[in-house]
Amino acid sequence: MHTSLIVLLVLAFAAFIVWKNLDRRTPAQKQAEFDRLQTLAQEGQEDAQYKLLMLYYDEKDTQFHPLAFKWALVVAQKGEDPGVMLQVGEMYENGEGTFKSLQDALTWYERALSADTALGAQSPLSKDGHLYLEQRIFSLRQQLTPSNK
Repeated sequence: MHTSLIVLLVLAFAAFIVWKNLDRRTPAQKQAEFDRLQTLAQEGQEDAQYKLLMLYYDEKDTQFHPLAFKWALVVAQKGEDPGVMLQVGEMYENGEGTFKSLQDALTWYERALSADTALGAQSPLSKDGHLYLEQRIFSLRQQLTPSNK
């Protein structure tokens, strides 16, 4: 009986996760929600700014990537969140939500690495995130440095 209850709870939890991840909003409802969040973000509400910048990861429709970039850049420029700085770098590197710029990507990766190092154990980035930044910086520096042949 105890095992059956655990299995039932696990299945219920899995069903809830699947249901929660289904986006049942119409395009007009999504746009209205994003407009509401933008108003709050412009008023300085950080929660709304973070929700908008997360559209880069959460929204399958790339039409919202410029909106995500706009708010990622606003938050990144505060210099407090290396994870968001990393996101801005990735968006520049891949030309997602903005123009493609390896130099701008490198700049934001370097800022993210500096912020991550300064925050130490308080940083939201994992060790893997730190190593990823070091690898991206190394790779972009190589790409941007003219060869001396």
